[in-house]
Amino acid sequence: MRILLVIDGMHPRDGGPPAVIAGSAIALKTRGLDVTVLTTLIPGDEADVERTWAPMIKAGVKLRYCAPVGLKHLVGLRAVDRTIADAIQAADVVHVHGFWTPALITAARMARRTGTPYFISTHGLLDRRAMTSSKAKWVKKQLALAIFGFRPVFRDANGIIFGSETEDNESWDPVRGMRKIYIPNGVEASVGQTPTPPASRERLSVIAPQFDGWRRSLLFYSRIHPEKGLDMLVKAFNAVACDFPDVGLLIAGIMKDEHYGAMVARLIEECPMPDQIVITTSLTGPESHFVYSLCDIFVLPSHAEGFSVALTEALAHGKPSLITRYCHLPLVESEGAGFVVNPDPADIETGLRKLLSRTDDELRTMGENARSLFERHFTWDRVAEQLEEAYASGTRKRDVEMHGRQ
Repeated sequence: MRILLVIDGMHPRDGGPPAVIAGSAIALKTRGLDVTVLTTLIPGDEADVERTWAPMIKAGVKLRYCAPVGLKHLVGLRAVDRTIADAIQAADVVHVHGFWTPALITAARMARRTGTPYFISTHGLLDRRAMTSSKAKWVKKQLALAIFGFRPVFRDANGIIFGSETEDNESWDPVRGMRKIYIPNGVEASVGQTPTPPASRERLSVIAPQFDGWRRSLLFYSRIHPEKGLDMLVKAFNAVACDFPDVGLLIAGIMKDEHYGAMVARLIEECPMPDQIVITTSLTGPESHFVYSLCDIFVLPSHAEGFSVALTEALAHGKPSLITRYCHLPLVESEGAGFVVNPDPADIETGLRKLLSRTDDELRTMGENARSLFERHFTWDRVAEQLEEAYASGTRKRDVEMHGRQ
């Protein structure tokens, strides 16, 4: 079975979806499938992309590039890179990761038009609260559905993939009758099982020299963007800092909103214990994942998530977590791996106090629960098995329909 995974950008700056693509591609290739990743490429990014995802290429996954797609391409005023059509024509199944950008809309429409089975992963992009957070955003999405004829693409997909039923319950349905499938993201089973090299610890000491003076450390490892709720976390940490003077907060993020980042920086300046918070944009990408092993507690205070790669990695590293309900993983609390709170500074403060008041042994047990939860549900081996089953069902449905027309 020839699988085509489509994404609008594989550069590390694009956050979690490229890691999902790479992880699933390797796992599917290991299961014996023929896997190709098709991504748009901004000129000058090729070296960074191939260096970052070298393990995927080494595993035998084919990586193909196409030119960026804009609105003029989408409405027919400019020809779309022929590479997209050729890749879809050569595939048995197309899996589109995301959908609101012109490149992904184009790929999904081409797959539908050619009768190629296709799936769409939502990656949190249908979150109802995020969609309606501003009137302008809501109107923009409605216009996109109407102008670009995207409703039939949702309706006819072989599967709209949500990370969990909880995510689906918090999401908006663009059309009725979508075929919904629940498949989480994954992480390699080996993640979190090897010692941290001394050089990595030294690198962190250079970037965040305060870290060495903290007895316990909290980690925020995600995009610096309003949806991630970092401002609420800093406010909550400022409220508890004096009561836990030996605890620090490491914020390692990809800057996605400069204005928001400046606002967060001002909040950090208000911390009564200034040496207890460090924010850096120098610890991103796979080569910086060692920060999980060096920190004690993971925190993700998001307003909206699909299925967080960062949270899955934290579970793999056996880290207790404090997350909001919109991370869509209530198992964190029910399995004793952390706490789930509302996206509100007061609730996050309460969660911080509950975690930081735990003994070392209690935190160790929570970490063991986190790793157990990960091994049972979120390794790429388990996820790839579910993906292959979904893809196979799509090809069977196509074959039955083609046989019926003969």
